Amino acid sequence: MITQQIQPDGDENKSRWAEQSLRYRLLNGQHLPDVRKEIEAMFAKEIAADLEINPDLSRNPFLLIWQQLNVAYIEAPEVTVADDPDVDLTPIITPKLWAQQMQTGLYTLAMNECMVRLDFRWWQGATEVSYRVVQPSVLVWHHMPGEPDRLGAVEELRQRDGKPTWDIWDIRDQSKPIFRIEKYDNGKRVDATLELAPDLVDNYPYTDTSGAPILPYVMYHSQVLSQLSNWQKGSELAAGSLRLAALYTHWGEGFTNAAHPQRYAIDLDTQAGTTRTIGGTAVDVVAVDRKSILKFNSKGPGGGNLGSFASGFDPLSSIEALKVFEQGLAVYAGLNPSDLQVTQGQSGYAIVVSRAGQRRAQKLVEPALRLADGELLATAARLANAYLGTSLPESSRAYSMSYRALKPTADELESLAKSLQVRIDMGVLSQLDAIRELSPEIESDEAGIRRLLRVRELQALLDAPDTDIKTDEIK
Repeated sequence: MITQQIQPDGDENKSRWAEQSLRYRLLNGQHLPDVRKEIEAMFAKEIAADLEINPDLSRNPFLLIWQQLNVAYIEAPEVTVADDPDVDLTPIITPKLWAQQMQTGLYTLAMNECMVRLDFRWWQGATEVSYRVVQPSVLVWHHMPGEPDRLGAVEELRQRDGKPTWDIWDIRDQSKPIFRIEKYDNGKRVDATLELAPDLVDNYPYTDTSGAPILPYVMYHSQVLSQLSNWQKGSELAAGSLRLAALYTHWGEGFTNAAHPQRYAIDLDTQAGTTRTIGGTAVDVVAVDRKSILKFNSKGPGGGNLGSFASGFDPLSSIEALKVFEQGLAVYAGLNPSDLQVTQGQSGYAIVVSRAGQRRAQKLVEPALRLADGELLATAARLANAYLGTSLPESSRAYSMSYRALKPTADELESLAKSLQVRIDMGVLSQLDAIRELSPEIESDEAGIRRLLRVRELQALLDAPDTDIKTDEIK
C-alpha cells in the first residue's frame, strides 16, 4: 500500500517499483485490483463491468512456479570456515536465519533481487545479529564509485507511526558516511533525524573494529550480475499471470451463462424480465431456471417464433486451451518442457515442476546465492566483532557455503543406483564419482574422499569383533 502512495525519484526507479510491486502483490495474494484492471483492458466496458465484480484469483502460476523453484534453503546450508573449522558461528548464524532465507530466496527468484537488513541491538543487550528481509519495491540503491556491482548506498521507505519515512544509509565516501531519516512535509522530503533519532545526528550507527562504516544491507540476485539490478527479467510471467486470471474469470462467466444454446424470439414479447445498466449500457435480462414458466405474447397477426442458436461456448475445450497457455508461461521462469510433469492427481491443470527441474534451477541460482550469503555472514561478523568482541572472519571468501540438493525420490534413487552400479562394474566409473552423483551437495573430490573414508571407517568399526565401541572413536 505504501508504494501506491509514495514514489521514488527518477523514471528508472518508478518503472522498477511498478514492476516489482506487481510481483510482490502476486506473491502475497494482493493482486485483485491488478486483475480488475486487466479485465477492463481486455473487454468492452459493459462486459468488463460484469466480470470484475467477482474476478477469479484461483490461478496464479507466478506464485506456483516460484514456490516450487525456491528450494535452496529447504534445508539449512552447511557453512564452514576453512582456517578455523571449529569456530563458533552462533552470533551470526541464528536459529531464525535460514528459515527467514526461504522468504529471501522466493523474493530473489520472483523479483530478481532482494535485500536483507542486518542489525545488532547492542542497546538491548543483544548477543547475536538480527536479520530482516526487505522487498525491493520499497528501496532505492546506488553503487560504489567505479564499482557498478557493489552496493554503496540504500534508501528504504518505512512507516513510522503510520507515516512514510526514508532511512538513508550512504558509505560511498568512507571518510564521511551518512545516516539520515527523512519525512514528508507538504509533499517534500525533509531531514527528521533530530526528531526521530536524536542520538544519531551526525553519528553513523554502525562501524567495525577498524572504525570503517558498515552498510547494514546485503543484496541478493537471481544470477551473478555486473550491475545492481535486472528487474525486467521475467516480466512476461507476471503479465501472463494477470492475463490468465482475467481469462479464467471469462471462462467462469462463460461456463455459467454461455455454455448452452442462446435462445431468441421473433415477433414475441415476454411478460417477464428486467432492464439492467451494465457499464452505462441498458441491457434487457430475463432470469430463468428449471422452475420458471415463461409466457410470450404474439406481436403480429401471423404469430411469432422461438428458436435457439448453437451453444456459443465449450467449457471443456476452452479450459484445455487455458491449461496450455498456463504451462507455456513456465518458459519465462527458465524452465524447459522436460522440467514439467503432469500427475494424475493434478489432472494436467497445474504447472508441476519435476524434481530434476527443481535441482537444475537450484544449481543455476546457487552461485549468486553463495556470493550474497558469504557477504551476509561477513557483514554480520563485522557487527559481532565490533559489539561482542568476537574474532570471526570478516572476509566473505572465508565462508564456504554448501547447499543441500533435493533428495531423490525412491524411484529416482533406484534408477540412479542401477545405472551407477553398471558403470562401476564396467570399470568406467569410480566410487568417488558415484558418491558425487548420489550426493550433489559434495562439490569437490576432497570432500568426496572424506565421505568415502568416513564410510569405510564406520564400517570397519561395525565389523570389528569387539562391539563395545566408544562414542569418541567415531567423531
